[in-house]
Amino acid sequence: MSEVLLSLSFAYVFLAALLLLTLIFSRLAWVFKVALVIVALGFYWLSYQGWKESQGWPTAADIPDRFLLHYAVIEEPDEELGVKGGIFIWLSDLKNLEIAEEPRAYRLEYTQQTHGKVSEAIREIQNGGLQLGITNPQSDLPAIESKKKRSGEKYIGLEFVKLPDPSLPEK
Repeated sequence: MSEVLLSLSFAYVFLAALLLLTLIFSRLAWVFKVALVIVALGFYWLSYQGWKESQGWPTAADIPDRFLLHYAVIEEPDEELGVKGGIFIWLSDLKNLEIAEEPRAYRLEYTQQTHGKVSEAIREIQNGGLQLGITNPQSDLPAIESKKKRSGEKYIGLEFVKLPDPSLPEK
């Protein structure tokens, strides 16, 4: 998060410096001025991308190998409205079997198989069971699943299991 804020700060400082340069040195060659404007537009784009990340919009990055599922929203595709559909999940990474400090929102492409798995996991969460998510893209899949994987479908090996109850210390 601090890297995003740092890049935003540099972007806005650059834009302010560009404005000062343009105002102070008005006799610059037009080619140089155009180049500065193009660079400023590039920094504006960088600023916009960083702002999206800092606002908590879901990322399209790959989900972690092990995670704790908090919740999900499923948006089914609709050809009439031109909606591609997507699955938005809120999870905490379990790197080294420790929960990450902050949960993260992810966006997955919509598939019926992923829809079924995620909706079942949400049903279990609503019944009070915590769900552990495991991605296993290298699992031994049947021939049909392997064909789907070769066609570009992600997260075929995505599984959800009930998080085991913690063991209590002896009295």
